[in-house]
Amino acid sequence: MVTCYHLNSSFFNCYLLEFTNPLNQWEKQELIIKLRKEEGKTYREIAHIAGVSLRDIKPTLRKYERKLQTKKREENNQKTTTKKLSLSSQAFILYQDGKKPSDVKVLLDIPFKLAIRYWKQYLKSIGMFESYEFYQDHSYDIPSLLSINNFMKRNNVYGNDIVKILRQIQDVISLNKMISNLKEEFQQTKNYYSINQNTNYLPQLLPLGLPSYYYEQF
Repeated sequence: MVTCYHLNSSFFNCYLLEFTNPLNQWEKQELIIKLRKEEGKTYREIAHIAGVSLRDIKPTLRKYERKLQTKKREENNQKTTTKKLSLSSQAFILYQDGKKPSDVKVLLDIPFKLAIRYWKQYLKSIGMFESYEFYQDHSYDIPSLLSINNFMKRNNVYGNDIVKILRQIQDVISLNKMISNLKEEFQQTKNYYSINQNTNYLPQLLPLGLPSYYYEQF
């Protein structure tokens, strides 16, 4: 079986590439690593297949080993740093990745109340806590508020105009309430006056058993 060592080439084009498109230096280095690490070839076999001298093989492999060691150290340092992060910092990272409080509760194995507290702290840190509080308090009113907002946009109405209208409505409500109270007081006064007026014209009833001349004068 013949093995083609040209990178990104098919078996049928292998021999053609061997003579018309030799490997560049980077491809030779990749081939050296592949032959040594994956196929276990000897240095002489590698030199023959890759078309390099024996003295070029060892430096290439050493450079590859140094890269692997550097990568492993970086991964270990990253793992150590992650372990040292507090729960709140880990929660913040998860929220930045788009996780929900219910997800953070499970991933960090913490109570849901604590996940919500970290969620609020995260929102404060990015300046969105007020928006969250508004949504919590007025979620059912949002469709109506959006309709008002669309009306304002269509008619070029500004927020200050809405505030003035609402204040005027409040004044009208207060005025109507005052009028209603005055009407009620007036009716009570009218009824009281009518009762007293009728009482003054009622004949005074005298007790029985008095002499007859007392009754004759009335």
